[in-house]
Amino acid sequence: MTRSFRCAASPGALLAVLVAGSARAGEAAIVADLHLDTPSQLADRGLPLDAPAGLEAGLVALRAGGVGLATMALWAGKAGVDHPARVERLFARLEAEDARLDAVRVVRTPAEARAAVGAGRIGLLVALEGAEGLGADWEGALAAADLRGLRMVGLVWSRSNRFAGSSGDGGGGLTDDGRRLLAAAQARGLLVDVSHASRPATLAACAAARAPLVASHSGAAAVFDHPRNLSDAEARCIAGTGGVIALNLHAAFLGGAQDLQAAVAHLEHLRALVGARHLAIGSDYDGWIQTPAGLPDAASRPRLIAALAARGWSAEELALLQGEAFLRAWEQAAAVR
Repeated sequence: MTRSFRCAASPGALLAVLVAGSARAGEAAIVADLHLDTPSQLADRGLPLDAPAGLEAGLVALRAGGVGLATMALWAGKAGVDHPARVERLFARLEAEDARLDAVRVVRTPAEARAAVGAGRIGLLVALEGAEGLGADWEGALAAADLRGLRMVGLVWSRSNRFAGSSGDGGGGLTDDGRRLLAAAQARGLLVDVSHASRPATLAACAAARAPLVASHSGAAAVFDHPRNLSDAEARCIAGTGGVIALNLHAAFLGGAQDLQAAVAHLEHLRALVGARHLAIGSDYDGWIQTPAGLPDAASRPRLIAALAARGWSAEELALLQGEAFLRAWEQAAAVR
């Protein structure tokens, strides 16, 4: 199906919102999406990142939505898959697109992300979704992936693994291997992602963290009670590490009318709970999600920002949500390296 990337809101007003509030004078403002499954679409369907249609968060949609920093998730895959082999295939596919396209750059530091945006490119931040993708020799694999540009490690996906319990199967807490992985990743300056983790595992990770944690694509359980959404206690503990919570736009996790206003409700609750300085957006586009009405792809993001502005969010709060809160957390995590 051919997708439309037009947005009904005033382009001038939306652009003003998108670029407002850079963290420091003279630097390019960051508009970030903290979780995209586009690498799976590239590898599994053979699509290029600049395909004119067929991707919810390909180059065309990202540009139309003003996104300058796209977190590309290397999903380890379902049960029965050779997880390290799948991660390698996705990583290699993403690297090939990075080499082919001048419009994107894999970025390894916040400074590189800002430089890419300032040069008119889209920065690609490489993330691992499901640490089973590291394989048996996870320490060696983590070191090798670090050198290639991996910058975010998701402890677990929808099934518990050797590192952590999952929200998908009611798993337990953080294991001894999980504590070692958390410490090793943070010692390298890598971000650790607790989306998909069970509540005991998330709370344990908060207690053990030396640097900000990220929930790259999660909602608020107080708004819609779903195992994939964060309790208020989890949200507070992530914020307590200096971390950020990025809203997942999968309609089944939003609840309510499963539309743009449902997304607004989650963000309003989280802002009241932890403040915009700990918020971001991690859409989960290209992850086989049910997109909410009004937000079908990355190009539609300005509609969400305009809706929040209409509810009284300040330019500073919107800049934090758009990406500046995440850049601050990433800078703090990277400083531990």
